[in-house]
Amino acid sequence: MKQKKSKTQLIDSVYNTIPDIQLKQVELVVNTFLEKVSETLAEGVSVEMRGFGSFEVVRPASKQNANGDSEPTKKRSHRIKFNAGKKLKEQVKLLSLDEENENK
Repeated sequence: MKQKKSKTQLIDSVYNTIPDIQLKQVELVVNTFLEKVSETLAEGVSVEMRGFGSFEVVRPASKQNANGDSEPTKKRSHRIKFNAGKKLKEQVKLLSLDEENENK
């Protein structure tokens, strides 16, 4: 299952799904969407897409020393946390069932 799909392949897939739109328009929309999501996360604001999932910026936790005192964070960067939405979880669950049936 280690297949990957590139952004270009996803753009082509959207383009082939909607016949009335030009490829350049699809590229512009997808690239603009991804830029806006990135900019929003870079501002520390979460992004929620119902059914798909949510992205959240997680601050690094401060470590506690042996005395229980908090130590300052040492150049640990923020992380992006993704929580899959209900619809996506259901689709992935179906995928794993299909794979099990294929392996039998």
